[in-house]
Amino acid sequence: MISESELKAMLYLLDDTDEQVVGTVAGRLLSEGAPIVPVLEQYWLTNQDPVLAGRIEKIIRNIQNKELSAGFDDWLKSKEKLLLQACLLVSKIHYPGLDESVVVNFVEKMRLDAWMSLYNASNPQDKIKILNHIFFERYNFKGNSNDYHNPDNSLINRVIETRSGNPISMCNLYAIVAQKLGLPVFGVNLPQHFVIAYCDDTHLGPIVPFQPPSKLNREDYGPVLFYINPFSRGQIFLHNNISDFLQVIKVESQPTFFDTCETPEILKRMLRNLHYAYQKTNDNNRLKLVSFYMKKLGMNVESSSEE
Repeated sequence: MISESELKAMLYLLDDTDEQVVGTVAGRLLSEGAPIVPVLEQYWLTNQDPVLAGRIEKIIRNIQNKELSAGFDDWLKSKEKLLLQACLLVSKIHYPGLDESVVVNFVEKMRLDAWMSLYNASNPQDKIKILNHIFFERYNFKGNSNDYHNPDNSLINRVIETRSGNPISMCNLYAIVAQKLGLPVFGVNLPQHFVIAYCDDTHLGPIVPFQPPSKLNREDYGPVLFYINPFSRGQIFLHNNISDFLQVIKVESQPTFFDTCETPEILKRMLRNLHYAYQKTNDNNRLKLVSFYMKKLGMNVESSSEE
């Protein structure tokens, strides 16, 4: 990492009137990456020169965007494709300086609270009733119907802070905690809504909720037993209720609407919802950024709309 004296010298040169000098210094600072961001932020906060402050801010933004792009690439290449990491990446589109540990620690706290209560639960329905109590009674989570198009509803850090979110963000947080408890809960990519499903795990025998794997694999579990709607306080429903829902919204039934989906599909849907939210709020800068990541995932940005 660059020494403090070198960094101060470079920041001094950022005030140069020669654009070539400024460009060279900015390029060097960009190459240093995330470790120098806290120092740059301190200079940005204390600097009185608006031109220099603007240049420092641009470098910070470019470093964070570069790190985020690399994060998306690493996630796409990874074998596990963890849902929590996908949620954190999406949050960093809006909050590039996000402290991931705050979210990770909160999820772990919820897991521990639920684990203490789940110990004596004997069947899947009882386990979900207990988890519902943790989410909606103890932590007071709720679906945000009053400010539905607020981008914060799609971002896991803000969902945790405000205790509210949209259907997919509520489902994601619920599924993340459930899976960390060893419960086979996975996302279901319904049109115009997103829910989660509890899959059959009877063939596996008793679980050890305190020591679950880092990720549950859908192929290890049987068919869907029932569905859960965290946006409606964890309402439990069955296969025929999905059929009724599809008739109401006039969408032809497909087998994929009744089974779980892979995490990349969840990430794509999160990005579509966030893209739509930025359209509704006229946040053009972030709209361009989320469009970039949609294209990275092979998505058609032009036909994007909220689901």
